[in-house]
Amino acid sequence: MNLKSIWSALEESYGVYEEKGGAVIGRLVNEGKIPAGWGMWYPAVVLFPSESVSAAQYMKIFPYGRLQVIDGRFAAAVQLGFLTSDSNGYRATEKGKNVTFQGLQAMTDAIAHLQPLSSDNIQRVVGYLMRLSDSSFTAPEPPSKFCLEHYRNFKSTFSNDAPLSRLFIHYFKELDFFRMDSHMAAWQIHNIEGNRWEVFSEVWLGKFNTLDKLYDELKFRGITRDEYAGILQELVERGWIEKNEGEFQLTTEGKRIREEAEALTDNYFFAPWSCLNESELDELASLAGQWRDGLKSS
Repeated sequence: MNLKSIWSALEESYGVYEEKGGAVIGRLVNEGKIPAGWGMWYPAVVLFPSESVSAAQYMKIFPYGRLQVIDGRFAAAVQLGFLTSDSNGYRATEKGKNVTFQGLQAMTDAIAHLQPLSSDNIQRVVGYLMRLSDSSFTAPEPPSKFCLEHYRNFKSTFSNDAPLSRLFIHYFKELDFFRMDSHMAAWQIHNIEGNRWEVFSEVWLGKFNTLDKLYDELKFRGITRDEYAGILQELVERGWIEKNEGEFQLTTEGKRIREEAEALTDNYFFAPWSCLNESELDELASLAGQWRDGLKSS
């Protein structure tokens, strides 16, 4: 059984929901009902519901930006009344919680009607994802499951009678956050910052392989063009990438390092899938493909 193909079908299905939900959030931002910076701080509300979160803790889940930028964006949310600060970091105000749940509810409403499978089959997929998430949570590797542990706090934000489409998204994201744990465990052994690894990965993928393309793609991180130029130079000095006629590409050593990290990520991520037997994986593969195809044709 090709586990990667199952995961790919689930990713594509989630992508359809994300696109439609994102369009709703964009409209609410344009109407002034949700602040423009909502996407930056609302994860702190649902991932750290009962504790203050510092920018450094936040970067243990989202490590690809810059600490000072994230701290500045949190501070801006404090000025707007969505967060409050204390000696340990930032915490949501009632105003911040209300806006967060308003946005999440709007996203839920936008996708609730998208059910390309019968309710019984959707429930079967959700059941498989729940089992995979539980198996991932108790897996011996990677040793840290900081991302998955905190995403599981999100359960408190919706009721048990939530639409099946939302349950699918939730449990898919639990697995996605475990994949984040797996990938960070694979690349952090190289003693490199997340924003450096992200640039390295973009060059590996080959689409954003010039300074201008990289900056245009990643400028939402709040990192300047000059800083990205410095990051590229650091990667050249490491011997991981090289520049040819204005474009960056991986060296032989860089290709080996990046592909080894991807393989280790997959090893960590898919090991817990052994909780499903072959016939269950076959059924999940079939249902995931039907779900993806049904969403794309809807």
